[in-house]
This record gives sequence, structure tokens and C-alpha cells, in this order.
Amino acid sequence: MRKLLIAFLAIPFVSCNDSIQKTAYFGGEIINPRDSIVILYKDDEPVDTAILDSQNRFLFKLGLDDKEGDLFKFRHFPEHQYVYIQGGDSVMARVNTLNFDESLVFSGRGSEKNNFLIEMFIRDEEEQRLIYNYYSLNPEAFSKKIDSLRAMKLEQYEYLIVNHRLSDAARNVAKASVDYPNYKSREFYPYMHKRLTNIAREDLLDLPDDFFDFRKDVNYNDKDLSFYKPYFDFMITHFNSMAYAKCVKECQKGIKNAGKSVHYFIHRLELVDSKVKEETLKDYLFRNTAYAYYLEDQNEADNLLFLEKFRALDKSNKYKNEIESLYNNIRNLSKGATLPSLKLIDTESQQTDLSQVYQHQNTVIYFWTFYQKGHSKYINDRVISLEQEYPTVNFVGICLNENYDEWMQTILSQGLREQPQYLSLNQEAMSRELTINSLNKVIVVDRHNHIVNAFTHINSRELYRILKSL
Repeated sequence: MRKLLIAFLAIPFVSCNDSIQKTAYFGGEIINPRDSIVILYKDDEPVDTAILDSQNRFLFKLGLDDKEGDLFKFRHFPEHQYVYIQGGDSVMARVNTLNFDESLVFSGRGSEKNNFLIEMFIRDEEEQRLIYNYYSLNPEAFSKKIDSLRAMKLEQYEYLIVNHRLSDAARNVAKASVDYPNYKSREFYPYMHKRLTNIAREDLLDLPDDFFDFRKDVNYNDKDLSFYKPYFDFMITHFNSMAYAKCVKECQKGIKNAGKSVHYFIHRLELVDSKVKEETLKDYLFRNTAYAYYLEDQNEADNLLFLEKFRALDKSNKYKNEIESLYNNIRNLSKGATLPSLKLIDTESQQTDLSQVYQHQNTVIYFWTFYQKGHSKYINDRVISLEQEYPTVNFVGICLNENYDEWMQTILSQGLREQPQYLSLNQEAMSRELTINSLNKVIVVDRHNHIVNAFTHINSRELYRILKSL
């Protein structure tokens, strides 16, 4: 640790020639590591990988603009967080995986802005409990409450920029960490207020004229923030809110569940297309809208209608092939179809195929991962309960990890049901072809080997209705 600290402390005092000023270092220490590597991402694409040394330290060396810099994401599976680095910085992170976000601390040159970002992240998470209670207030009282929370963060922001020299780009990210969570709460207010106060869902809430004034300050084309979660989460909620209002005003009156209809999601595409010109952000918002729609609706005619609109509005979308694949995979999982061929291994180390685990039996296939021990224990207990209630149904567990020894160790140490259990040999293919967007997802197959429902959940009322009908 001493040698690493010396390296970091030495960097700021090196003479300021161009080559040194354009070099940046990011490293640190992982306490209780869960993996052997740290991956650095820019715009959601991996740019470098560092292997932990014998003392669980890592180090990246980067060439960056000393006046602007870039926002990166670093990932130590399964956690990740952001770090802003510019040329000349020497940022060191120290984090304990047992309490990842709360334990993360930065030191070294360039650490101030990063400690501010993680503090805003934690503050925002803590405030969500308060804000949930504020949603039941009238619009004026709600605005006063959340603006008070924002004002306290703005004080910290002003202190940061007065006491530390930040580039314009770094200031932009820091200010975004304050503004966009607040804006997101405002966009979410009409939906949550109606939900908590039992106002009819399909009516628009009567809001003060200035309630959405903040929208005038929104930059729809901030390339530097395209993959920054507070900004992107706001964009999703913002377009959801506007699409819903448009749908209620312009579409069929009295329609139920307008927010789940195909025309609502088409409105989202059209609004994004009209307001977002920055290609990276637009592509990503189109992708998010497609996933949100396709994982909500499995109507073949509507699915094709949405895909045709997607193609027409964004012909060069970066994720076009991915969305086409999603469309086809969902179509392949329609009622009456058969499941795709996917390789598995059983608890006796024997390789098999997904099609062999449900032969001529009414079967429920559920999923879990040994990285989420609370969930694996929970779903195991739920399955045992369902087995007792429906003894003629075959319940099959599939672990989405690919490490056989750790899988078996988890089954034994957690006391999970051992049969029938299988391990995926290709998590990516399994998740893609079965469209596993949630670990609570289950797939029901009948005794004729036909899909009954590939898009229900372990706790859904729909699953109970299906099990009773088998």
C-alpha cells in the first residue's frame, strides 16, 4: 500500500509538460473482493481491465484531456460506480464489497469531484424513502419539500466549485448529480400521487402551471451525460410522463392501462425522435423503449407494429440488430411453441439439453444466481411451497452462473432443493433466448412440451391460475 500511495502522491508534483498533464491514473484497493478484476467503461463500452494484485489493488493508466476529461464507470462484479478523470488526475479508490457504495472513498488529485458524486448518489438513495411519503402531498407542498432537499445539495455544489478548480465538463456532471434526481421526482409525481391517493389512473392530474418549468432547463443532447444514470433515468421518466399525457389526450378515451398499450410506447419513440438529436443518447433511449415494450406485451400484431415504427424512425440505430433479435426471441416463446435448445449440466456433472428437463410433464422452470443469495433462498422456499400445493407439477431450477463448483457449494451451504437443478453452460445465450429480464421470471410448459406461458412471474396471480388449469 505504501508504494502505491507514494506513486499517487508523486504525480501532482511532476513538471507540467504536455505528456505528463495528459496522463491520468486511476487505481485503488478492493476489500473483500468478489472477482479478480476491475473493468473500466466509457459510454458503457469496456476500455480497459485491471487484474487485482496479491494485495487486492488495481491501477489504470489513461491518456486524457487535462482541461475536460471523461466520466467513466468502473465495475467489480457485481457492483459498479462512476469516476470522473481528467489528464493529470491521480485518483485512488478504496471500497469494501460488503457495503460497496457507502464504503467507497476517493483520495489523490481529482478526488474531490468524485467524493461529491458518490455523496450525491448516497444522499439520493436515502432521500427516496422521504420522497415516497411526499408523493401523497398536494403539488405545492410536494414542490416545497423536494426543492428544499435540492437546495441543501446545491450548497454543497457551490462549496465544491468555489474551493476546487473544476473543468466545465466536471461541473456539468456534478450539477447533473444534483438536478436530475430532483427533476425525475417531479416527473414521477403525477403517477405516484394518483396511486397513493386513489385518484383514477387514466385521468391527468391538475397541476400548477409552473410545476414542469424545470423542463426548460433540460439539455436533451448532452453527449457527456448519455450514460450517466441520474441523467438517463430522468430521461426515461420524462418521456414516460409526456407519452402518457399525450396518450390520454389523443388516444381512445376511457382506455384502460394506457401506459402499457402499444400506442403509448410508439408515442415514446416519437417524442424521443422529436427532441433528442444526439445519436448516442437517442439510440439508447430507443433501445430502452423497445425493451420496456417487448417485456410488457406479447401480442404478435402489436409487436410487429412497434418494430416497424422503430425501424422507420431510427434506421441506423446502433441496437437495431439487438432489438430485431429480441422481437424474434419473444415470438419464438409464444404460447404453443417449444423452448429453444440450450445446453445445461446437472448435479451429477452430466450434460443435457433444456428440452430434456420437461419431457411430457407439466413443468415450471425458474431461475436463480448464486450472487444473489437472498433471492436464491427466497425463490427456493417459494418453489417448495408451490410443490406441496401442486404435487403433480415438475419444478425445475436453472442457475444462470457457469461455475459448477460454486453452484454445487451454494446448493449445499444454503440447503437448496437439489433435484431437479441445472446449471447454464452459456448464461448470455440463456438470458437472450429466454428473455430473462428478471430472476422472478418463470416459464410454464405443459405435458405436450408446449409453452403455456413464458412471461409470468413466481409471485403472479397469473401463475396460480395456470397451475390450477394444468
